Amino acid sequence: MDFRFQVNLGGILDVLSNHLYKSPDVFLRELLQNGVDAITLRQKQSPRWTGGKITISLEPGRRMRFQDNGAGLDEEGIHRFLAVIGQSSKTELVNGRIPEDFIGRFGIGLLACFMVSDTIEVHTRPAGGAGHVWTGRADGTYTLEPLEDCPEGTGVLLTAKPGAEDYFQAGAVRELVQYYGLALPVPVYLSGDPERLNAIPENFSEVSRSQLLAFGEWLFGDEFLDAIPIQTPHVSGVAYVLPYRTGASVKNGHRIYLKQMLLTEQGDTLLPPWAFFLRCFLNTQGLRPTASREDFYEDQELDLAREEFAQAIGIYLAELSRNDPERLQQIVNVHAEAIKAMAIWDEDLFRLFIDYLPFETSEGAMTGGALKKVKFGAWVHSVPKFKQLRPVFMAQGKLLICTGYASDEELIAKLAHIYSLPLEPLREDQMDLVLDMPSASGEETAFRLLQAADHGLREFDCRAELRRFLPADLPALYVISDDVQFLRQIQTIQDSNRGGIFSGALTSLLDSVDARPLSTLYLNQNSPLIRQLAENPNQTLLQSIVRVLYVQALMAGGHPLRGGEMKVLNQELLRLVEFAGGAGKGDGL
Repeated sequence: MDFRFQVNLGGILDVLSNHLYKSPDVFLRELLQNGVDAITLRQKQSPRWTGGKITISLEPGRRMRFQDNGAGLDEEGIHRFLAVIGQSSKTELVNGRIPEDFIGRFGIGLLACFMVSDTIEVHTRPAGGAGHVWTGRADGTYTLEPLEDCPEGTGVLLTAKPGAEDYFQAGAVRELVQYYGLALPVPVYLSGDPERLNAIPENFSEVSRSQLLAFGEWLFGDEFLDAIPIQTPHVSGVAYVLPYRTGASVKNGHRIYLKQMLLTEQGDTLLPPWAFFLRCFLNTQGLRPTASREDFYEDQELDLAREEFAQAIGIYLAELSRNDPERLQQIVNVHAEAIKAMAIWDEDLFRLFIDYLPFETSEGAMTGGALKKVKFGAWVHSVPKFKQLRPVFMAQGKLLICTGYASDEELIAKLAHIYSLPLEPLREDQMDLVLDMPSASGEETAFRLLQAADHGLREFDCRAELRRFLPADLPALYVISDDVQFLRQIQTIQDSNRGGIFSGALTSLLDSVDARPLSTLYLNQNSPLIRQLAENPNQTLLQSIVRVLYVQALMAGGHPLRGGEMKVLNQELLRLVEFAGGAGKGDGL
């Protein structure tokens, strides 16, 4: 007798294939889930029974039989749970609730098989009951007949439809079972092969490091730096430390399971943001999956799982710092960026890692442990400014730390605060750390030079000051405050947006500044060039040279040149050529 599904099957299949599932291969995941749940139910009904298993038989490229020896369905259950899509035998049979150790929903999961087969034939018999064969078709009809020769449990028979033949090969089945069901507690076999497809340790904390690394290499195809066993109330498995640097945006490549069934390869939901240097094989308990069972719902249990994972990583690394600091340093050397991001918010991890973390300084790379021993240091949160000031600090024998990279400023400030270190940010009014006041006679001699410099630099909101500093071959040093830096950025944007929709707003913003803050061009009294200029009476020539020095100092500090500044450089160089030509004819200098 023919029956019809109590649903628009065509619409459901469209949802399955085009919206809910990413690939047809999830049909095997759904069969694994149904088989494991049926075995779990039989174990609940008969607590002493322990022989659950799943066997997959193949007629390569044509047919597949997926057989479990769990709790089968009687005739009433078949009508209720195979014909009414979305119902679940587990839901009804166990006090009207889905138990925590069941994975999915039988009805809608079984429909995923229509993605690879036009018919689904189910042979099922409960313990002590009669057998039946249920045949569902993609046109929305099904038949139900008695079946005499039927083993206990449920067998699903599929016939490959055109284009799906590859899923019915032994290699593909083996790969998909190990991909989706590697962590399942129920053994899965290919018919005729005694080797279990999904044999892995139940507790990774009891497995040796070499075995964990070998398992990770087999699973992920990488030779990892380390293997961190995870065993918490919500999460168990292994976190592998990648042997190469990777970016924070890379969050896939994991194997994350829910109740032993693969849920996702994406780590951004369960794993902390800093965990991108890890590749994880994890099984979770007590978390809720989304409708497609390809991610987790955000809730309190997920938050707890994240915290447990982070704590497990921290505990392992703390033990590593005590027992194998060389291996820890190797991990830090490869993954400093990720570890720095992790250490900012976690004080325990900060104290663990800070002695190993590298920072760029005027004396080369220094670890946090080395910085604890310095007598004084300043830091600057700008890579271009650091590069400009580095030779000055080096020549003076003073330490400058670059905190222009991700996480560095927060870590250096935290280092100074926690350990009460003489480290502080470099402000514009602290340049006397490396810039000495000029001699009285030198300042008097340079009066005309400073006067000409102020006049020539006025349009750039910059003033000139005379100082003595090393190295002597650096004639000028440009120093800019945060306020001036902001104005320069606004002016640069305005220059590139002349006549644009934001031009008026930018002009209004600049005009609203009551008193323009000034940047400073420090002229080096130790420089032979500056000393010679100080004795030159030609104000026009001095202005031209100072303007060239200004642009040169901007470029040395990595500051972007505005259009007017590049034009000034060309004009003043041309003027200097004219000066030189005039002097050669005897009518110039």
